Amino acid sequence: MTNLPRLLICGVVSIACPLVAHAQPTTQASTGAAGRFSTPTHSAQDAHAKPGIQPDAFPEADPESVGIPPRALEILTDRVQAMVDNKELIGGELIVIKNRRTVLREAFGWKDREAEEPLEVDALYCVRSMTKPFVGTAIQMLIDEGKLTLETPVHEILPFFDTPQTSMITIEHLLTHTAGYPFTTITKPLSEYADLSAVAEEVAATKLLFKPGARFEYSDGGSDTLGAVVAQITGAPVEQFIQERILDPLAMHDSVTLLAGHEETKARIPAAYSGGTASWSKHWDPSKPSFFPIFLTSQSLYSTTTDYARFLTLWMDDGRLGDEQLISTQAVERALSPNMILSGYPQIIDNMDIYYGQQWMVYTQQSDDGSTIPVLFGHNGSDGTHAWAWPEQDLMVLFFTQSRGTLAGVSLEGILHTLLIEQKLDDPSLANRVPTADELAQVAGLYWDQTSPLAYYSIGSRGDRLTLDRPGRMHLEFKASPTPGRFVHEINPQVWIEFVRSEAGEVTAMRTSFGGAVEIDPRHTPQGGLPSVEEVIATIERTHNLDRLQEIGAVRLAGTLSFVTRGMEATIESHFDLTRQRTEINISTMQEISVINDGNVWSYSTTAGASEVEGQLRDQALVNSYAARFGDWTDYFEHVQVLNRTNIDDMSILLVRLVPHEAPESLMFIDESTGHIRHMESLAIIPGLGTVGISIDFDDYRDVEGMQLPFRIRANYATDLLGRIDTQIDEVETGVAVTDEMFKAPTAHEK
Repeated sequence: MTNLPRLLICGVVSIACPLVAHAQPTTQASTGAAGRFSTPTHSAQDAHAKPGIQPDAFPEADPESVGIPPRALEILTDRVQAMVDNKELIGGELIVIKNRRTVLREAFGWKDREAEEPLEVDALYCVRSMTKPFVGTAIQMLIDEGKLTLETPVHEILPFFDTPQTSMITIEHLLTHTAGYPFTTITKPLSEYADLSAVAEEVAATKLLFKPGARFEYSDGGSDTLGAVVAQITGAPVEQFIQERILDPLAMHDSVTLLAGHEETKARIPAAYSGGTASWSKHWDPSKPSFFPIFLTSQSLYSTTTDYARFLTLWMDDGRLGDEQLISTQAVERALSPNMILSGYPQIIDNMDIYYGQQWMVYTQQSDDGSTIPVLFGHNGSDGTHAWAWPEQDLMVLFFTQSRGTLAGVSLEGILHTLLIEQKLDDPSLANRVPTADELAQVAGLYWDQTSPLAYYSIGSRGDRLTLDRPGRMHLEFKASPTPGRFVHEINPQVWIEFVRSEAGEVTAMRTSFGGAVEIDPRHTPQGGLPSVEEVIATIERTHNLDRLQEIGAVRLAGTLSFVTRGMEATIESHFDLTRQRTEINISTMQEISVINDGNVWSYSTTAGASEVEGQLRDQALVNSYAARFGDWTDYFEHVQVLNRTNIDDMSILLVRLVPHEAPESLMFIDESTGHIRHMESLAIIPGLGTVGISIDFDDYRDVEGMQLPFRIRANYATDLLGRIDTQIDEVETGVAVTDEMFKAPTAHEK
């Protein structure tokens, strides 16, 4: 479920999709007999290994008894604890199950950070997109029963799909995310949908991005439509089918489709956080209503690590539950056959490709004869949950967190294969060299991007990590590699940094590789003849002249927001003076409000309710206000630095770096002839996505009672999930009547 407007007014967005990049079309992977997952081979003496779910599923065992070195688990737990210590996540639970025996089960960090309540094992988590394999299983069951086929047109089940645009969409298209739908189609609060069929009807009315079957596009709407298909065929809500046909037989008694009426269960759910490393904000706890008044088969399941392992076991056992074949072996093969390679997804495990099957992620290797062999399968969820299963090794690992937007699970994936499969406990990739504070201080600073004369990299540190910010493009963190002087990205070791030193030992440049060619980026040296910071700020204040607000009072601006990439429209209205600002955005029946008053920030959204915004998100909202952007920068920014002068389109442009107290920094492009801010390269903290690059053009400046304000703003986000967003101001009023009530914390009653 997506909430785009909050991105603009207070830096908040909620994204359900766990995949970080689009997949590219590829031919169906050739698996054949060699492509089948191998079923675990169990010893006759191991009663616990009997296929199916036993009442005492996954009893504890000594790791050595099942062939896992204890030291491997020590390294694993140390790594997760370091993630908590480095604030890469708030809390999490890790479980390792080998030969159906639990050899590691441990909780880390906080259940509720603000309440200082530690996380305990056996908590329930919203597994978000890890719900999709359940609706996939339900569909496979209906195919087994002859009630569907992969080729069945969706409109034969749901008549509202019988349109010229959607009549060719099949069940297989929905299972494989190749129907042509964007990743979300929800445009209003979930409380306004009567049931899942109403959600699917809105999916059917959404414009397709491409002809069905042409390529892959991860789509929550497609998975929700599968749930509506199940409900229509069975004549009962899809959650009833999942409960009776999957959860109950597998003894998944701690898994819940809808939280309503489960208050005792709800209390076991950790508080939910969003943001990114060292910038987490709590957006939900068990005292609040559930996110999901209806069950979305794309993302609404709550489960425990143990329960989800029961579900994985069904698939590792080729669909068997004890002596019963719950799903056919043909269904297992269909669902776990590689379909589309996820070319943009982080490839963490060497010599392994990641595909999407039918509501499952499938990891493969190439055999000597060139065929594609599935090795492991699983899925992840955007609230920070992950599950991996190696059928041939009879191994399952589950890592559940409540930290939406963390990449901790992706980085953990990189060492699971090394520790648990290859058991290379002395592998250099496991080393954790800790750089000294002096080493980090020596390399901190600015380096000009070799690929663009208008961009720089800002190198800093957080704890023992090196941070790299490229305003407008990216924020990355690096750990020290075993090789002195080199820092590597923890998720992708092909991304690295080294520093070039003079004979005297001074750092003069950095060598960077982002997985391709090596750049040599020179260290910034001050340029002569530049105006002082005071002179630049005086020019900004004189040009934009926001001091006029003291005389003319508050200003009202109103216009439209065009989500160009997403094909959506909204209205926007702002009231502001020198110390206060209130912005309202309305898109369909959804509303977003942000209020700034004397350094305090509050937000309200139809979906998330009202809350005070603190920390980095508060600072981000403050520095993006009209008063901060076009006024005295020293009131809002910790550091202002005039970097360079250049020519762009025959304009003399000053490049000025602005560093807030907590939020990410920005690079401003100032037209020296007019004093206008023409462009900004920055980074935005977006809960659910982390820190994302953003480039903004300011255009169509107009005189407003002696002030110069841009009436057209175009923002481009460095992620296809957001893309381009245009703001056009159509109405302006000065001296408008405002009340103190307008600038108080917004409430739900204001809508």
